[in-house]
Formats: sequence, C-alpha cells, structure tokens
Amino acid sequence: MHFFLIVLTILLQACTGLGGKRAPAPWLSGPPVLQVDFDSVEAAAHLTWERARRRGFLRYEIQRSAGGDFAPLAVVKALEDTTLADEGLRGNAAYRYRVMTYFGEEEGEHALASTIVEGGIHRHANAWSVGDGSFMPTRLVVDRRGTVAVVGAGSGRLMRFDRAGNPLSDLPFTREPLACLETGILDGPSLALDSDNFLYVTYNVRREESRPQAFWNKYDADGQLIWARPLGGLFARHIAIDAEDRIFIESISQLRQFDRDGERQRQYIVPALLVSSLRFWAGRFAALIEPLSLVEGDWRAPRLVVYEEADRQTPDLVIGRDPASQQDRGNGLLQRPTDFSVDEGMARAFVVNGGMARVEVFREDRFLTRWGEEGSGVGQFRFAGRATVLDDLEAGTVTERSVVAGGIARDEEGYIYVADTFNHRIQKFQP
Repeated sequence: MHFFLIVLTILLQACTGLGGKRAPAPWLSGPPVLQVDFDSVEAAAHLTWERARRRGFLRYEIQRSAGGDFAPLAVVKALEDTTLADEGLRGNAAYRYRVMTYFGEEEGEHALASTIVEGGIHRHANAWSVGDGSFMPTRLVVDRRGTVAVVGAGSGRLMRFDRAGNPLSDLPFTREPLACLETGILDGPSLALDSDNFLYVTYNVRREESRPQAFWNKYDADGQLIWARPLGGLFARHIAIDAEDRIFIESISQLRQFDRDGERQRQYIVPALLVSSLRFWAGRFAALIEPLSLVEGDWRAPRLVVYEEADRQTPDLVIGRDPASQQDRGNGLLQRPTDFSVDEGMARAFVVNGGMARVEVFREDRFLTRWGEEGSGVGQFRFAGRATVLDDLEAGTVTERSVVAGGIARDEEGYIYVADTFNHRIQKFQP
C-alpha cells in the first residue's frame, strides 16, 4: 500500500503545476485537426491546423508524403502561425499531410501528431475503352449536356459517351476510308461545337489514284444529321468556332471562315506554319506551332501562341520554352504537342505533350503543373504508335509509319478528358 501511495503521488505531481493548477498535457488531448484545401488553379495545397497551447511549445513541423514515408516539408516556430501553402504540386499524385507539434525542453521534447489529410489535384477519375484498336481516338469535345463526342483516325464514325463513359449511339459520317496525314502529328478528322451544341466534323476521304477529298458534316444537339457537304481545298486539318459562331477551317494552305449554314464568308492568307491544333482563347486565335519557318523567332521547340487576329501575324501570348540541353525533359518544354484545351476563366491551357507522354498545364505564360508518363496504367499515356497515312498527297497512296496523336477537352464542371490514342481509351481527370 505504501508503494502504491508513492507512485500515485509522483503521477499527481507530474500532472499539476504551481498552485495546484493542471499543466497542459497536449499529448493526451487527442490529435489536432488539420485542414487542407487542394487548389488546382494554383497547383497548391493550403494547410490550416489547430494552434497549440503556449506552455512548453517549441515548434510545428509540417510533413508531407507523396507515395512514400512522411518527410519534413517546413518548420514553423511561431505559435500563432498555423497556415502554410505547399506550391508546385503535380497532377494526378496522391499527397498526404500531417503536422507534428513539439513540446517540452530541447533536451527532452515530445511530439503530438495532427490528423492526416490525403488529396491532390487532377486525380484520375475514370477511363473507358473505345474499341479494339482500329478506331484510334484523336480528337474529342464535350457539350454542355455532358455528351463526349470522339473522332478517330481509323474509322469514319463519331463515338459518343456520357460523362461516366457509358456508350451512346455512334454517328457514322463516312463509309469511305479516311485519309490521314503525318505532319508534326497525325492529322485526321477534327470536330467543334457551336453555341447551340451543334456539332461540326471535318474529314478527308481517300480515293484511289487521286488526291483525298475534304468534307464536313453538321449535327444538331441530339445527333441528327443536318447536312453533309464537300469542303474543297487541299486537305482539311482543323476546325474552330468562336463565341460569335464564326466557323474557321484550316487546310494545308489556307484558313477559311464560314457561317453556321456552311456558307463561306472570308478567306485568310496565313503564315506557312506547321499547326498541330487550333482553338480560341478569350476571342483570340490560339495555335500549337512546331518550330518550322517561324517569323516570330528562332525557336527550337514548339510553342502555344495566342494571336490578336485571324491572319496570325501578331502574337499576343507565347507559351513554352526551348530545351536547355538534348537531355532536357523538364517542366514547360513541349515536344510534339498534339492538342490543347483552354480554361478561359482561370487563364489556363491544358496541353497534350505527346512527345513526353504527359499533360502539361500553363497559367498565362507560366508553367503550372503536369502529370503522366509512358505506359498503359492508370494515368499513363501512349501518344506514340503506328498508323496508316498518306504517302503522296496527289496520288493518294498510303504507307504505315510511326506517328504521335492525342486529344484533350474540358467539360462544364472542369473535368478533363484525354484521348489516349494508342491505349485505345479515354481517360478522365478531376478539375
């Protein structure tokens, strides 16, 4: 009994301070709450945690795990400083955070761990197949109702899905074999939406011993064909529609403007640039350009260029950089990019960086984040493969060769859809 009283006295002394007041015992009060806001617009995680009690406080240590063990991210010695921004997050990566609060003296300290929070930006949401491999998805759009429409280099039909990847009815647009070119990338059918969710598809058909013929089709919002008509010109490559429903179709040698009835309005003389994709960004023309015969400068890598006018004479914004070395595969360097999508509200561009098997994200002209690598797993891509392309444009002969292809689109909620061409699937990522 005497021994029991001695032990009890020691325990009471450890739990009380001067005047009989209870000393803080934070390691017994439960884990402090950590909150993390994952912000894809800034590619950052904003951390906020509960403030510790003052008595015995030494420091906060913020720790992060990105697929492995926790490691120190930052040390904060101010008791009142309970926020931190972790910038430069990668897309489609799982991050875990916790805050360790240290108490005591330097010679003998103890730690209290916060709750653990896991999350990330642009996490993988879904994926679905687009057939047996003959379709080869290259371009896609998502209308305001969430219908995903996809065209491929190997088949004259539109494949359609809902947001979850469930198949809807296909829309055949030609029974003739498609004619595709290999320029900087694989050029096949292209498509765009107007303000009423009407869908326009441009494509080229292959004819024996003659040059390919260009056509375009128009469908209403329910997928009913309105018209199909020849387009003329030398190989239609890209179609883009602005906020005023002016339709622009780029061929190898010209850019033509049409109204929604398919009547030609204007024709523009454009620079002899190798364009991989054409879109609108806040009313301005935006184009992915390979570094060939560029008037703007001596570039050694592709750029995403935003122009003031349709003639593409005056660049307003230039995105991308040149390589620092032959081994450079770093952030912001584009290599055979194939397509891009624009988030106008947040001034972001999502670029399929085909030559590096990843998606690259920019905000204005600054690199923001990226994700992906070569492979067939979740969040991996295969943008390089083999396809049948025209060998002689005038004669219409074909050959098989290595190409790069891939497409990207965003829906009204900000979800990102990627045409993973040579994995024969669509992958969907969170906003």
